[in-house]
Amino acid sequence: YMGGLRFHPDTTHGTAKFLGFETIFRNALAGPYGSAHGGSDFNPVDKSESEVMRFCQSFMTELANYIGPHTDIPTAGVGVGPQEIGYMFGQYKRLRQLHPGGTEGILSGGAYHYPQVTGFGVAHFANRVLEARGEELKGKRCLISGSGTVALSVAQKLLDLGAIPIGMSDNFGYVIEGEGFNKKSLEELTRIKEERNARLGAYIMSSTTAMYHPAEEGSVWETPCDYAFPCAIQNDVDADAVRMLVKNGCKGIFEGANFPCTDEAIGLIKQHGLAFGPNKASNGGSFALVTKSLGATHQLTDEQLDTIVKDYMYALHDRVAETAEDFNVAGDLHVGVNITAFMSVAAAMFRQGAV
Repeated sequence: YMGGLRFHPDTTHGTAKFLGFETIFRNALAGPYGSAHGGSDFNPVDKSESEVMRFCQSFMTELANYIGPHTDIPTAGVGVGPQEIGYMFGQYKRLRQLHPGGTEGILSGGAYHYPQVTGFGVAHFANRVLEARGEELKGKRCLISGSGTVALSVAQKLLDLGAIPIGMSDNFGYVIEGEGFNKKSLEELTRIKEERNARLGAYIMSSTTAMYHPAEEGSVWETPCDYAFPCAIQNDVDADAVRMLVKNGCKGIFEGANFPCTDEAIGLIKQHGLAFGPNKASNGGSFALVTKSLGATHQLTDEQLDTIVKDYMYALHDRVAETAEDFNVAGDLHVGVNITAFMSVAAAMFRQGAV
């Protein structure tokens, strides 16, 4: 069972059930992986490192009663990054007196050792979507919401693909680099966000060209761009945001977070004929390693990692696009991915029964 953990004050039982249900279908695209999702309404913002560590240990003390080293892969999510995963892993080992070693069990899957793969996958999926439409990312101005691991790795890969990432955000505001972030500025952003309770606004201290806008002044989506990559949280892009993006020349939206576009927003995306990368497919980059059983015992070069992720995401796109065509909705990846995932789940239920 594979799914994310979330530490956010708005987390409820409903949130976990919603994400867990939807993750069933995302995981079904990758193979025989069950779904799980969890977390807490604990707010890590403004907490000390020791407070976060103690909470992670307490959380795992209870969670350990329900998960196993060879059956569960809890992954990072909102408010839960590599450090929090590490704290929980350490507590699990202490409680169970074991180490999964090279197995693909709890916290030891390949995606944990290469946290950038999800973001890389989003960028590669977007590039494949555009290739199928006769377009490309190269030279295009891209907005990204969020500034966590996924958002930063999306920006890094966009830069590698020749695109121009111009904006990123957090809970407190957003930063715009008119000429685009470069490798050095992304490294600075990463350094800032690695610090506990750091805010994106600190970036303007290291840039003479960046503009910072507090959250109360508006949304990152108000900035003109060619493509948008919502990588923050669910329901990040509503109908008003889509209208604003279209008005400012946006030609495509690619989801990096879990379900960042509302149903109404997706309807408008289709209505306006925008390119769209549905998250069930686009943020599945971590499965590129998990399905190949590449974990702690494998050391991959940057080139090897990128090739594996790119090949996986391109194949996933083509599979989903083929399904859409088979069901007479050619080009509608949103419908294609839902049908593909549902058929996988339904086939498993027919074989095994409703258990």
